[in-house]
Amino acid sequence: MTLCDFITECIERLAPLYPAPEAKSMAFRLLEHYTDIPSYKYVSDPGLDVAEEAPLRSALAELETGRPLQYVLGVTEFCGHRFKVGEGCLIPRPETEELVSRIIDDLSGQEIGDDPFNILDLCTGSGCIAWSLAAEFPEAMVYGCDLSDAALRYACKQRVKVGGAKPIFFSADVLAAPPAGLPQFDVIVSNPPYICERERAAMRPNVVDFEPAEALFVPDDDPLRFYKAIARWADALLRPDGRIYLEINENLGPDVAALFPGSRVAPDITGRDRFVIR
Repeated sequence: MTLCDFITECIERLAPLYPAPEAKSMAFRLLEHYTDIPSYKYVSDPGLDVAEEAPLRSALAELETGRPLQYVLGVTEFCGHRFKVGEGCLIPRPETEELVSRIIDDLSGQEIGDDPFNILDLCTGSGCIAWSLAAEFPEAMVYGCDLSDAALRYACKQRVKVGGAKPIFFSADVLAAPPAGLPQFDVIVSNPPYICERERAAMRPNVVDFEPAEALFVPDDDPLRFYKAIARWADALLRPDGRIYLEINENLGPDVAALFPGSRVAPDITGRDRFVIR
């Protein structure tokens, strides 16, 4: 099988699920992951023989079922780090990377002082936010919580290099009161569930059939459920001059901002209202 043959086969077999450019990109990812063949070889040497056919064909068969590419590979990239992901763990999105970048931009150069600088990541999932911030701010103490045991297992076993302490992960229901014993926090960040149930029908099968629904959806009649809870956590745990960074449903910006006096709605790189920041 040549490199060109494999790319063509991927595009044809994944056509019912993905447009050709996306299927082609997936083929490149499979090749780089299983054979170390870089994507530019498709242009410079399309007739290159691909020796490791078995793992490629097995992975392609999984993709045909709709299983997300990140689950097939078992890893994904986020903020320059590699994270383990799989069933029961939400796949990190580019907009969440943008949220982390905003935090880094705001906090870089800030004088932290002698007191502990604490960051809390609510609904941490894979731990991608917590680990990325811990890597960027080695002097900070980062905490992350989630109700999902599956997600916490992934968060705890990530192998991101940090210059200071590793994040502390704990099990907690954000919809309940904060557990006793937590410190006061300088930053609270969260990418909670925010997609309304009515939006489910318009979403791709590789998302709704595989990723954890509890990390994605909220009831149509209570779309602010998690933000109301985060506001209660902030009232109890955020220092008076502390910061809040939230990823939101683009249709709920003003409603979320109203729960956090002094906050503002901010767009993502595509112009959609995606963040509430205070």
